[in-house]
Amino acid sequence: MTTAGKPMKRVWSGSSLPDTAHFKNLLEQAGIECLIKNTALGGGLGDLPAIDCSPELWVLRGADVERAAALLREVVRPDRRAPEAPWRCACGTDVEAQFAACWNCGHARDGTAV
Repeated sequence: MTTAGKPMKRVWSGSSLPDTAHFKNLLEQAGIECLIKNTALGGGLGDLPAIDCSPELWVLRGADVERAAALLREVVRPDRRAPEAPWRCACGTDVEAQFAACWNCGHARDGTAV
Protein backbone atom coordinates (compact mmCIF):
# COMPACT_ATOMS: atom_id res chain seq x y z
CA MET A 1 0.00 0.00 0.00
CA THR A 2 1.12 3.55 -0.57
CA THR A 3 0.03 7.04 0.41
CA ALA A 4 1.07 9.74 -2.04
CA GLY A 5 3.76 7.46 -3.44
CA LYS A 6 5.18 6.50 -0.03
CA PRO A 7 5.46 2.80 0.86
CA MET A 8 3.43 1.99 3.97
CA LYS A 9 3.73 -0.97 6.31
CA ARG A 10 1.50 -2.15 9.14
CA VAL A 11 3.43 -2.35 12.42
CA TRP A 12 0.58 -2.95 14.88
CA SER A 13 -2.88 -4.47 14.88
CA GLY A 14 -4.54 -4.01 18.24
CA SER A 15 -7.71 -4.89 20.04
CA SER A 16 -8.45 -1.36 21.25
CA LEU A 17 -8.38 2.04 19.60
CA PRO A 18 -7.04 3.83 22.72
CA ASP A 19 -4.00 1.52 22.87
CA THR A 20 -3.37 1.94 19.16
CA ALA A 21 -3.71 5.75 19.45
CA HIS A 22 -1.22 5.71 22.35
CA PHE A 23 1.28 3.77 20.24
CA LYS A 24 0.74 6.24 17.38
CA ASN A 25 1.55 9.12 19.73
CA LEU A 26 4.74 7.36 20.89
CA LEU A 27 5.90 6.82 17.33
CA GLU A 28 5.12 10.40 16.34
CA GLN A 29 7.12 11.67 19.34
CA ALA A 30 10.04 9.67 17.92
CA GLY A 31 9.62 11.43 14.57
CA ILE A 32 7.95 8.50 12.80
CA GLU A 33 5.04 9.41 10.53
CA CYS A 34 2.15 6.99 10.92
CA LEU A 35 -1.62 6.65 10.71
CA ILE A 36 -4.37 4.49 12.15
CA LYS A 37 -6.69 2.50 9.90
CA ASN A 38 -10.00 0.84 10.84
CA THR A 39 -10.91 3.44 13.44
CA ALA A 40 -14.66 3.11 12.79
CA LEU A 41 -15.03 -0.63 12.21
CA GLY A 42 -15.64 -1.58 15.85
CA GLY A 43 -19.39 -1.30 15.27
CA GLY A 44 -19.16 -4.03 12.66
CA LEU A 45 -17.74 -6.54 15.12
CA GLY A 46 -19.94 -9.61 15.00
CA ASP A 47 -21.01 -9.07 11.40
CA LEU A 48 -17.39 -8.77 10.29
CA PRO A 49 -14.47 -10.95 11.42
CA ALA A 50 -12.73 -9.55 14.50
CA ILE A 51 -9.38 -9.50 12.70
CA ASP A 52 -10.84 -7.16 10.07
CA CYS A 53 -12.22 -4.75 12.70
CA SER A 54 -9.03 -4.28 14.72
CA PRO A 55 -7.41 -0.83 14.56
CA GLU A 56 -4.13 -0.95 12.67
CA LEU A 57 -1.09 1.30 12.96
CA TRP A 58 0.73 1.91 9.69
CA VAL A 59 4.14 3.58 9.24
CA LEU A 60 4.30 5.84 6.19
CA ARG A 61 8.03 5.58 5.38
CA GLY A 62 9.58 2.19 4.77
CA ALA A 63 12.86 3.42 6.29
CA ASP A 64 11.10 3.91 9.66
CA VAL A 65 9.53 0.44 9.91
CA GLU A 66 12.32 -1.31 11.82
CA ARG A 67 12.72 1.57 14.29
CA ALA A 68 8.94 1.69 14.83
CA ALA A 69 8.78 -2.06 15.41
CA ALA A 70 11.65 -1.85 17.93
CA LEU A 71 9.93 0.97 19.84
CA LEU A 72 6.67 -0.96 19.98
CA ARG A 73 8.43 -4.12 21.19
CA GLU A 74 10.01 -2.09 23.99
CA VAL A 75 6.65 -0.65 25.03
CA VAL A 76 4.67 -3.89 25.05
CA ARG A 77 7.27 -6.19 26.59
CA PRO A 78 6.46 -7.30 30.11
CA ASP A 79 8.19 -5.60 33.02
CA ARG A 80 10.65 -8.16 34.33
CA ARG A 81 11.83 -6.20 37.37
CA ALA A 82 11.28 -7.78 40.75
CA PRO A 83 8.33 -6.27 42.58
CA GLU A 84 9.21 -3.70 45.21
CA ALA A 85 8.66 -4.53 48.84
CA PRO A 86 6.18 -2.64 51.02
CA TRP A 87 7.73 0.07 53.19
CA ARG A 88 7.11 1.25 56.75
CA CYS A 89 6.45 4.93 57.37
CA ALA A 90 7.92 6.76 60.37
CA CYS A 91 4.39 6.76 61.84
CA GLY A 92 4.47 2.95 61.89
CA THR A 93 2.05 2.36 59.00
CA ASP A 94 2.88 -0.34 56.46
CA VAL A 95 2.47 1.13 52.97
CA GLU A 96 2.29 -0.85 49.71
CA ALA A 97 5.27 -0.41 47.40
CA GLN A 98 3.41 1.41 44.61
CA PHE A 99 2.63 4.37 46.89
CA ALA A 100 5.18 7.16 47.31
CA ALA A 101 3.42 8.66 50.34
CA CYS A 102 1.86 7.25 53.50
CA TRP A 103 -1.92 7.05 53.40
CA ASN A 104 -2.10 7.61 57.16
CA CYS A 105 0.09 10.68 57.77
CA GLY A 106 0.97 11.87 54.24
CA HIS A 107 4.74 11.70 54.60
CA ALA A 108 6.76 10.64 51.56
CA ARG A 109 8.69 7.40 51.45
CA ASP A 110 11.90 9.32 52.17
CA GLY A 111 10.32 10.84 55.32
CA THR A 112 9.70 14.35 53.99
CA ALA A 113 6.29 16.01 54.20
CA VAL A 114 4.29 15.88 51.00
